[in-house]
Amino acid sequence: MNRIRESMEGIRASQALKADTLRYLERQYRRRSRPAWRRGPSYVLAAAVGLLLMLGLGWRNVYGVPTSYISMDVNPSIELGINRYGRVVTTEAYNEDAQDALLRLPLKNKPYVQAVGTLLSDEAYRKYLTENATLIFTIISDRAEAMQEELNSLDEGEPYRILTYTSDSYCMEAAHQYEMSFGKYRACQELAELDQNVTIEDCHGMSMGEIQDRIEGCRRHWETERGQNYGGGDADSGNGGHSGHHGGHHNE
Repeated sequence: MNRIRESMEGIRASQALKADTLRYLERQYRRRSRPAWRRGPSYVLAAAVGLLLMLGLGWRNVYGVPTSYISMDVNPSIELGINRYGRVVTTEAYNEDAQDALLRLPLKNKPYVQAVGTLLSDEAYRKYLTENATLIFTIISDRAEAMQEELNSLDEGEPYRILTYTSDSYCMEAAHQYEMSFGKYRACQELAELDQNVTIEDCHGMSMGEIQDRIEGCRRHWETERGQNYGGGDADSGNGGHSGHHGGHHNE
């Protein structure tokens, strides 16, 4: 404040005006020098609101960003986006049956195992889970193995099969270009590799059960031919890590 006083000595004005101006400047100086919490309730409230807004935006940016994905395909094809806390934050339907299920069932903000369980216990969804049905989970995640174990446990005592696979973000990007879930796209790729007469476009009109049946038919045909060539009809018939047993595993 001494420098302020010195700077005013050369100013031509009445002593009263100088004194009033000096007192005003001193008040402003003291006001700015005080801690934020002593500057009055309005200042503290504004600061608190600003802090909460920043925290809220930061939390939303963390909470709402998927770090893992699950594709559920039986006939409805559904993709769930899972955040780092294991909760569903995005849902996407890839056919009409899936859209009906998502409109009917609240899945967002639920732990992903609970969300999947909600689908599997829904009466309308269960009509697709017949005795011969195959429900396929495809996972994109850094913790895919742990997620597979949790999802595989859901088939205990159920008449339908559950197969689990892993994939990657490149597969998901390609699948979305075909307007297809990445789980169905992965299965279509596998079928196209086994049967070169099948294209990804051909798979659009197939259910997951049809695709899986054709994959297994191609494998059986290939294994039979190999057995005949080597004179051992069924020597390797047990191979094939995703040959239809519960919890089959495949890495893209």
